[in-house]
Amino acid sequence: MAPTDGGSASRGGSVSDAKPIELPDLCPIFTHDLCVYLMQCGGARYRDAAHCERELSCYGLPQLTAAAASGAVDYDPARVGQCHEFFMQSPCTFGFFFSTPDIYDVLQFCPGTITPKLAVGGACSSNGECSAGLYCDKGAASTCPGTCKPRAQLGESCAGSTTCADELSCDNDVCVPQTKAGDSCTDFCSSSVSCRSDQVCPENVWCDKAAGKCTLARLEGEPCGATGSGATASTANCAINLWCDKIGSGAGNCHKPSAAGGPCNRDEFAACASGLHCVGYSSSSAAPTLGTCQPPGPTGIDCGSGKDCQTGLACVLSHCQTPGVAGATCNSNDECAAELVCANNRCAPVRYPGDPCDGERCTGSRCVSGTCDYHAQVGEACATAADCATAACVDGVCYDDSVCRVP
Repeated sequence: MAPTDGGSASRGGSVSDAKPIELPDLCPIFTHDLCVYLMQCGGARYRDAAHCERELSCYGLPQLTAAAASGAVDYDPARVGQCHEFFMQSPCTFGFFFSTPDIYDVLQFCPGTITPKLAVGGACSSNGECSAGLYCDKGAASTCPGTCKPRAQLGESCAGSTTCADELSCDNDVCVPQTKAGDSCTDFCSSSVSCRSDQVCPENVWCDKAAGKCTLARLEGEPCGATGSGATASTANCAINLWCDKIGSGAGNCHKPSAAGGPCNRDEFAACASGLHCVGYSSSSAAPTLGTCQPPGPTGIDCGSGKDCQTGLACVLSHCQTPGVAGATCNSNDECAAELVCANNRCAPVRYPGDPCDGERCTGSRCVSGTCDYHAQVGEACATAADCATAACVDGVCYDDSVCRVP
């Protein structure tokens, strides 16, 4: 799911005719989309979509359903439908999550899907239920219900679970201004900028020591990298989604991502257009050189991940190689052939529900009486957290703790 803009798809096509998704119908769609993200974008090793969907729950949906019923949020079926269509257009570029997201995590990327209604003092389960300028304080243990409270202002404490207001950040338990262009600096300017892959965002400021000011990142054709000397030596950033053609710690100019055959710096995130990677770059003082942008490569070519290699190859020790067979040494699942996983640094056959197991290793499942079986779902019986798809067993029952922890 991705941000909506009222009906025009930013990555091509219109979603104004997207089918609305009523709240009672959201669970299977959310779970399906989550599996698409985990399997296509995160490399999760499930047997198939049905296996993945059986292992997941509608994380956070009970809280959202309760919030909609109580009036804590307004749920917009039309915008949720648009959000789903945006996601389906480009599942791997709409956002990134460090862990499996709940429904509130996802819908925050889609403005207007849910509108928070709670005022100060309202009982809440998520920030997504508290009106603008408020957050849901659930304490250090994240237990529900929390209370909608104003975000801390400049100079106020942000210790514990307290959240700072917009354009502020928490530094040593005190809310301080986020760095912006024009602010004074002596060494470093911090920035945290969200920028779509089809935009150029210069708000990732850098410290211009000669001017003593935080300065907007450089645009296409402008100088970047090393600038100044001595006490005023600085490093100028390129705007997000541009790259600097410097070598090592030298100077260069900012460019759009290069097409196939164009120059690149492997240390620069946006050096190559989508689907390409940088090969041959070297910052060695003996032979410094820019690399060239190339499509997924054959055996032996430089790589940073499996997507840099042709279909059927894996990125092993920074080079494209044939994936390991059963028993081969490995560091990750990507280094093993299809239907193998990396277990104890050796490629070994996957074991899905229905396959025999040795009491330990099952893939996307658990070992029960010598056979891999699905994890128990929310509300089903459990003995330990390992029995549950949600990894939380409370009073002998699997519990979804993605939004609300158990006291």
